[in-house]
Amino acid sequence: MTASTATHRRFVLSALTLALTALCAAPALAAPPVDASKISPEVTLKLIDLLVAKGVMTREQADDMIAEASASAAAKPASVAAQPAYQTAPGAVVVPYIPEVVRQQIKDELRAEVTQQAKSEGWAAPGALPEWTQRISFYGDLRARAEDVLNDGENYREFPNFAALNSGSGYDVADPASNPVPYVNTTKNRGRMRLRARLGMHAQIADWVEADLRLATGSDRSPVSTNQTLGAGGNLSKYSLWLDRAYIRLKPSDWLSADIGRTANPFWTSELLFDNDLNFDGVAVQTRFEHSPTFKSFVNLGAFPVFNTDFDFGSTQKQDKQSSRDKWLYGVQAGADWAFSDDMSLKLGLGYFLFDRLNGEFSSPCLAPTSKDVCDTDLSRPQFQQFGNTAFAIRNIVPATGAPNGPQLQYFGYASEFGVANLHAALEIASFDPVKIVFEADVVKNLKYDAAKIRALGPLNNYKPNLDPADTTAIFDGGDMGYYVNLLVGQPKIAKAWDWNASIGYKRVESDAVPDAFTDSDFHLGGTNARGFIVGGSLGLARNTWLGLRWLSANEVTGQPYSVDVVQLDLNAQF
Repeated sequence: MTASTATHRRFVLSALTLALTALCAAPALAAPPVDASKISPEVTLKLIDLLVAKGVMTREQADDMIAEASASAAAKPASVAAQPAYQTAPGAVVVPYIPEVVRQQIKDELRAEVTQQAKSEGWAAPGALPEWTQRISFYGDLRARAEDVLNDGENYREFPNFAALNSGSGYDVADPASNPVPYVNTTKNRGRMRLRARLGMHAQIADWVEADLRLATGSDRSPVSTNQTLGAGGNLSKYSLWLDRAYIRLKPSDWLSADIGRTANPFWTSELLFDNDLNFDGVAVQTRFEHSPTFKSFVNLGAFPVFNTDFDFGSTQKQDKQSSRDKWLYGVQAGADWAFSDDMSLKLGLGYFLFDRLNGEFSSPCLAPTSKDVCDTDLSRPQFQQFGNTAFAIRNIVPATGAPNGPQLQYFGYASEFGVANLHAALEIASFDPVKIVFEADVVKNLKYDAAKIRALGPLNNYKPNLDPADTTAIFDGGDMGYYVNLLVGQPKIAKAWDWNASIGYKRVESDAVPDAFTDSDFHLGGTNARGFIVGGSLGLARNTWLGLRWLSANEVTGQPYSVDVVQLDLNAQF
């Protein structure tokens, strides 16, 4: 007999008991009192049939209960079976009495037990949704943005757009006159409306297995932005949806979890290192330890393929295919969260992030007069980049025989390697609850930066003028440090109407402190070699609905002048 069947039988027997008792204890009725011991089996069977008809029990359960009762009665000795239920004086009628408090308690207990069983098994709710729907939940958000990009008219006009150069078939360095360099827009203002829409589904597959899937908008394959510029396709054309997240989470215990697939940022970082929209491909492991109610620690680590070599990649200069030149990100972070008083807490995180083979490599001698030609380090160029990292030419081009001035198509890669140490801290003060004060600080340093090695490669950007009037040679002036500080007052998370916050921060990130591909995509229009202020605020309009306003004002750290202000007005809704 299963636990479910046993529970159901207890319920039915209790119901029968109450019914029989009610029949016996009804002095106000016109019919004479009935001795419970003399109720016929036919009455009991009719009650059982009534319970089956009402859906309280199934016919199979009723038949099992009747058979079990018959077997029990047959097993009793004849003397016991013949013994009356109550020993009374001749002619006396015994009416069992159950106090109202006891009857109400029995009723409540039966209701709670049956309700719980109905929820768990679904037998008491005909037509209810399937069980698996209880393990699926949906979430998402929408953001409508009006954005103005305000460039300083005195900005330098000839910053090469290395992202555009690398996405094509190569730039002809032998004939720049007939092949103009694409430049970054640094002088003309722009205004645009943008939309971000994200819809996710979370599934609890088993007690320790979860899955998550999220779709998002986006104008292109950029890993650091899910914004869709309205009108960008022309003629009110539709927009694309991208697979933004898809991972399986294994959580064998409360303190350990592992995500496999495309997952959210598993590290506690600011946008100084990783943009908030960035997701990670690979495997991430997170641990959480609670040493006391006021002190917790964590360790996060992961391995993520940034680029995987095409399976059939090979050089036209050699008949043999080339070995993989995959790019990986390896990260580890340890930290603690300490509530050292009732209204004050401090969170710290120290991490190291190794970007393996993200830097460009100088090729072996190769011919590259046409777009079909491939040199052996072409894949060392960035597959996505923003602005700021030091670049150099990666192809060691040999002019074609008989055509020394013929086409020489070139690609460009990162001149620096990247192994970034990161210290992140946040102090929260809740003395004026519900208003909070949060002070955040973040510092990065590229431990793989080597200025001498970069100069030997022949860097193409990040120079400063020579102060010696007699020497017009430019001096390479890259850097490996970055920091960010921010002060926020109000509610860090806007949850309801009239929640608010205001913040002011300062950021400075040198040219090669971090890879420009993955850092903040809004400050200085994305990338590195930038410094300036970020001022913003938010106001709740309704439940999970708020307005946000930000002003990001940034200048160059080194090199030619490049100043840009970005103003963003956002309407956000989250569900």
